[in-house]
Amino acid sequence: MIRVTKKIWLFGVPAILLIGLAVMTVTFFKQRKTIAEQQRVIDAQTESAYRALSNDLNDLNVALSKLEAAATPARLSKTFADVRRLSAGAVRALSLLPISHADDEGLMQFLTRTGDFAESLMDRVLSGQMLTGEQLGSLGDLRTCCAGLSERYDGGCTDGAFPKAPEEGFYGGETDEENIANYPTLLYDGPFSESSEQAEPLGLPEETVDENEAMRIASELFPSRALTFDGRTESTIVTYDFSAGDDGGELCVSITERGGLILYFMGTPSGAKNDPPDDAESERLHKAASAYLEAHGFGTMEPSYAQYYAGTVVLNYAAVQNGVILYADLVKVYVDRGTQEVIGLDAINYRFHHRERDLSGPILKEEDAENTLSDALTLEHTALALIPKSNTREVLCYEFKCTRGETFFIVYVNAETGAEEEIFEVLNSDEGDLVV
Repeated sequence: MIRVTKKIWLFGVPAILLIGLAVMTVTFFKQRKTIAEQQRVIDAQTESAYRALSNDLNDLNVALSKLEAAATPARLSKTFADVRRLSAGAVRALSLLPISHADDEGLMQFLTRTGDFAESLMDRVLSGQMLTGEQLGSLGDLRTCCAGLSERYDGGCTDGAFPKAPEEGFYGGETDEENIANYPTLLYDGPFSESSEQAEPLGLPEETVDENEAMRIASELFPSRALTFDGRTESTIVTYDFSAGDDGGELCVSITERGGLILYFMGTPSGAKNDPPDDAESERLHKAASAYLEAHGFGTMEPSYAQYYAGTVVLNYAAVQNGVILYADLVKVYVDRGTQEVIGLDAINYRFHHRERDLSGPILKEEDAENTLSDALTLEHTALALIPKSNTREVLCYEFKCTRGETFFIVYVNAETGAEEEIFEVLNSDEGDLVV
């Protein structure tokens, strides 16, 4: 029996064609709606980061102004602590801005160095020393720079123009590397992840590669992408830079001249999901990040903290040697929330610092170090960690992860002297774990 199918026509057009067009139209508008919703989320996050940065700059300016009126060690110490906290908050806000808005190394350096300087002077005051005239003059210069930035930034979000930090005058004109390197290191997203742009890189081989070899290495990393050579970056770590902009989304890659190693790459996430992952998703994301690090020669790494951005989770890892966490040797791994694929890597701190350490065992017994903790704290976990105190000095400590009620703290006790080297409070936010 032969079945005859009769075509149905509507207004002179086959009905099946009209149905197909209708489906395509609905799909098109759904995609437009999804893209519009994602853009609204990104715009809201950008506006929130701008607002936070603006507020922190204004408050930082006020705190620097108060330093000129403070006289007692107690008041000076409290105000220096405020300056350090506000500079760290501004750095976090700046890091949340899209790269197209936040690509301002000068502003990041200004904020970082202001916090560094405040911490060094706070330590000086707490040790009973007075501030010198030169240091007071530098504080005045910092306040002047910050006041200008705060004023310029007030209008930066409305017209889309991102203000630029002053090129000079971070410390009253003292911009040479020797002076800057004397300031201690501040700590941001996760313990000890602050940039070391003034240090000499210790984690790079001496042999160098040329542009062609760097292209070969980058192409092996991304075999499906058509990379183009963008140029050579002359910095403390010299890199060959490549990019791709095909159907796979925007991609940028930096390969070190010394050693031909991955320094940085960043791709495009597949979605815009930014809510905190549940335990099962966290496990999958960490598994993907750990496998990538192992496959690309980073050795034993300890996971630390996480931040959540549009479509991406940023996982912080620190190198481990003989069971000791090396917090200066940090790598940030960007994992796509939708695909669980690694789409970005920031190994700048790792390349600056990673090498074999001469580690001796702790002099202080663990129980003796534990006895130095406040009775108000409940100990949850203990580890040994090497923490940076400056670009040239590291200290072996017991890392005590503790709670006080619902608040989470990390206390670092010197494994030789028993002194409390650092205390951090870990804040759980919608953007991830913040360490202050």
